Order: sequence, then C-alpha cells, then structure tokens
Amino acid sequence: MIFDFFKNKNRAKPGDPEFWKGYRASFEHDYRKNTPIRELRFVVFDTETTGLDVRKDHILSLGAVSVNNWQIDLSDSLECYVRQAYQANGESVEVHGILPNGRKETVDEGYAIRRFISYCQNAVLVGHHVNFDVAMVNKVLKGLTGRKLLNKQVDTAVLARRLAGDSQVYKQGTFGLDSLCQQYHIPMSDRHTAAGDAYITAILLLKLLARLEKRGVRTLGQLFR
Repeated sequence: MIFDFFKNKNRAKPGDPEFWKGYRASFEHDYRKNTPIRELRFVVFDTETTGLDVRKDHILSLGAVSVNNWQIDLSDSLECYVRQAYQANGESVEVHGILPNGRKETVDEGYAIRRFISYCQNAVLVGHHVNFDVAMVNKVLKGLTGRKLLNKQVDTAVLARRLAGDSQVYKQGTFGLDSLCQQYHIPMSDRHTAAGDAYITAILLLKLLARLEKRGVRTLGQLFR
C-alpha cells in the first residue's frame, strides 16, 4: 500500500507539464535487475552552485554526459549556465569562476531543469557525492511539478570505497574526486566546471565499473547490491 502511494504520487497526471509526462513515460520500460551493466545508459552529471546549503543556495551551471555501451558519448551531452541574482561568495567563485551577470549565455533555472529532465529520461544518474546534486535538482523540480527525480542513482565515491574495502582506515579526502583522479591517472582538465567535472566523473565511472566487472559485478542488481 505504501509503495503504491508513492508510485501513484509520481505518476503523470492530466495537468502535468509535457516534459514530466514524457519523462514519466520513459520509466514504463525501466531497467530490470538482471539488465547487464553494459546495456545501461548512464547520465553522469554535476552542478556548480552558489554554495553548499541546499535550502538557500542555487544552481549556477549544470553539465551532463551520457555513457552508452561503456563509452562516453560526447555527442549526447548537456551544458546549461543558469541566470541567478545573488551576492557572489568569494570562496565559491574561486572554485567555479562563475560571476553573477557574467558573459556566459544563461537560461532560467526552471528551463535548465526541464532540459535536464528531458535529456535524462530513465537513465541511471551518476555523480561524485551525487546526493547533493540530486537534492539541488529536486528542489527546482519540486517547484515545477511537486515531484522528485525517479532515476536510480550511482555515487562514484561509494563505488570507489566499495572497491577499496571497508576494513581499512583512510585519510580524509581519500575518496574525493581530486584524490581519485590522481589514483586512477585521470587528467583534471576543466576541473570545477559542471561539464568538465561530469566528463572527469564519467571517466572515473568507467574505470570503477571495469574493476567491479572483474569481481563479478555485471548486472544492475549486482551494482546496487
């Protein structure tokens, strides 16, 4: 009964926006637990924000790239700079370099999220510390539809920790994106741009999945075990 309640809550309704109807319809052919990982479409994404407080901060840019058949598909990517009126935070600007009223072509927040939702469809979402990015998207999506993302989600930091094993003690930052890029010999070009971080994380994902496959992790169900 509880499961049916949440399932029905997210189901498309007659008054819903068209982008949500199309998005919701894509899950009618959702992936099964026995779907091979190699047959999944992953959307690796990242957001750059005004800060790290989901309640009060806002998305400044969003970048995403698809991984199909274990290949990064640069022809199937998305990048949006979001128009925001905010007081620039020196620390965050130093990281992402995005200034209010900068010269980038921008779109409003709702438009960016509608594009992202239409782009993702039923793909498995991937990010590094993905819960934060998902929460930022959900905040905007809730204002547009009253709903949240339906996609399955993979955190590359969690996958890296899974490969390393839980029995060891690690220094703080061991599973940060910079540290893992060094460990897995991934160039960090365009670091701290949404599109750049999405691409870097996509490379990391493929390296982690290759190692997991050697350990017998070959299906969606095994990936989420």
